[in-house]
Amino acid sequence: MLVTAALAAGVMVTLVGCGSKPSAGTESGKLPEPLVTRQHDNPDGPPESILFFSPAGNVLYTHRQHYERVDGDCQVCHPKVFPQKLDPLNYKKALHRAAEASMTSCAHCHAVGGTAFAADSNCSRCHAPREH
Repeated sequence: MLVTAALAAGVMVTLVGCGSKPSAGTESGKLPEPLVTRQHDNPDGPPESILFFSPAGNVLYTHRQHYERVDGDCQVCHPKVFPQKLDPLNYKKALHRAAEASMTSCAHCHAVGGTAFAADSNCSRCHAPREH
């Protein structure tokens, strides 16, 4: 399903993904595929943002902001930190801590002493409040 939306900055984007509102998990225990927003003026370019679904609260990854921060150098993150594919992260608390300890995944930059704010005990910086 494709859904077109306007972001606060006035950028028109297309959401690519399933049409129903995803829950934190499915009957099989797997998380839904992430939803990607793309700019209409550059549909083949890097994503605007990626919404990852999480039982701890969904995470809206602002890909454009991260892309601009590294001056468009995709190799800073891909593939050494993240594969260039859209799979659910399937992070569980223990994996989140392990990533922080090994500075992998988001914690490559977002760990205590990293180049960006530390995710440690700062859940609401990335995770949206869970719906009950």
